[in-house]
Amino acid sequence: MSQNEADALKRATTERGRCWWGGVALVVVGVMGLIGGTGFVLLKGADGDQATIAGVAAGMGFAFILLGGLAMWWGRPGRPIDLAASRDGARREKLQRERTRQLVLFPLVLLLFMAQAQMGMQRVLGGDHNAGAYVQILLPILYGWLIPVLVMGWDLHARRNRRLLEDELTQVMRAKSMILAFVVLMGGVTVALGLGLWRADYGVMALPYVLALGGASAGLRFAWLDREAGRDG
Repeated sequence: MSQNEADALKRATTERGRCWWGGVALVVVGVMGLIGGTGFVLLKGADGDQATIAGVAAGMGFAFILLGGLAMWWGRPGRPIDLAASRDGARREKLQRERTRQLVLFPLVLLLFMAQAQMGMQRVLGGDHNAGAYVQILLPILYGWLIPVLVMGWDLHARRNRRLLEDELTQVMRAKSMILAFVVLMGGVTVALGLGLWRADYGVMALPYVLALGGASAGLRFAWLDREAGRDG
């Protein structure tokens, strides 16, 4: 085995070990959230803002269990290691596919959270100021911010693999994606301002949608450009 192959084997083993233990941590947190949230609802009832927070915790716990299970399966001990896939070129393509998959998946998750946020905004604007409604409103806003963070490469995973993910083409795609997000954001805020001048509550309700659309447009635009670049070779 050459030195390059030994380095590739060591790197793949380290990445799989990190993925395995990260998956274990996600599953543990998810089980705690699922059991805690479900147990609270069953014991205390399904009414009130505390029950809403418990339901959100249970849902997020279930999602963490799924993600952790996938991570544990990918990094499971004893899985054969393909040295060819561990070389820089193959790793770069793999990391780019994972990034594109995330940028497509997160806007879909964002749509699900927006349905909850709509109910939360109606409750808050109706005078029901409870913590559960504010949590429902906050989740899509956080996802709206998370997508541009991934596009810009500011997340921890991208920073660790900057050598493989950063190139001139990525910078061009990033600039085009953020320009579109800025245009969507400016247009959305203008519409929200107009709605606010007509009906103040409509303007407030439009703002989370504007933030979500701005973030989602950046992610989907980047994913589309990456797909077109891969098709062109």
